[in-house]
Amino acid sequence: MAVKALARHGVGSEPRAARPGGGAAHLFAADGADGPILIKVWADADRAARQVRRQRQVARALSAGACRAPGVLFYDEACRAMGMPRIDGMDLAALWREGHADVPDLAGRWLRAYHGVTLRPCPFDPTGQVNWLSRLIEAVLTRQRNIPGPDGFAKAARGVQAMAGGVTGRASARAVTHRDMTLSNLMLDRDGTIWGLDFENKREDEPLRDVFTLTLDLMTHNGQDGDGAVARLVQSYGAADGTDPAVRLFLQGCFCLWVWANTPMTPSARQLRRLGVADNLLQRTTPVI
Repeated sequence: MAVKALARHGVGSEPRAARPGGGAAHLFAADGADGPILIKVWADADRAARQVRRQRQVARALSAGACRAPGVLFYDEACRAMGMPRIDGMDLAALWREGHADVPDLAGRWLRAYHGVTLRPCPFDPTGQVNWLSRLIEAVLTRQRNIPGPDGFAKAARGVQAMAGGVTGRASARAVTHRDMTLSNLMLDRDGTIWGLDFENKREDEPLRDVFTLTLDLMTHNGQDGDGAVARLVQSYGAADGTDPAVRLFLQGCFCLWVWANTPMTPSARQLRRLGVADNLLQRTTPVI
């Protein structure tokens, strides 16, 4: 499909495999007239169209400055293939594993710019989270969902639910979130520009969800000071959303329970590290994110 798309659009050389695209898509690299390009090919046409639309929206919104998103060079609907400029740099996950101390600052800076496009203040309503936790507790205790420590999970989830009354109506915010905000979806080019990748979601959510997934990456990817790294992430992100600390703590608990609820009975080494981070944060009495 990538070969056909390039031939029809006449923008590049013979494509070569770049890296897997997470199962739903595959990535190919080619040499275009104006520089290297990346071709993303999806198996599902509807998903392809959604991602292309969202990619264009974000690229327009973040088209200048040090925090950006690649534009769309072409989209071939028949081939389900999108062409984008290939970023000449390294993703932040690789840089963090190599010990680059500025990664938390770079990640927070980009995320602040991304959320800033759609961010709006609003009073906090925990109804959705409370109902979601009730469904999870039932699924775990009835073994519809098999996870480590089901009784401990139910106890912790009820503890987070009990916080809901105290956070209702407090200051919070909503924004269109990334929903796969990992260090590997952020790249730093040779000029110091930070590029976000892999957009699909266009729904509003809690902005701190994206802060939390970056926190998981920072605290699990290498042996650096996790708390210090997250503090730099949060400082770089700033208090742009104005969320009350009590709401932050409640959401932190919810996000930690999300990690626990998605940990299988026989976790991989990565899943085990993430569960360890979530368990640690779940015990905190002050918000980290």
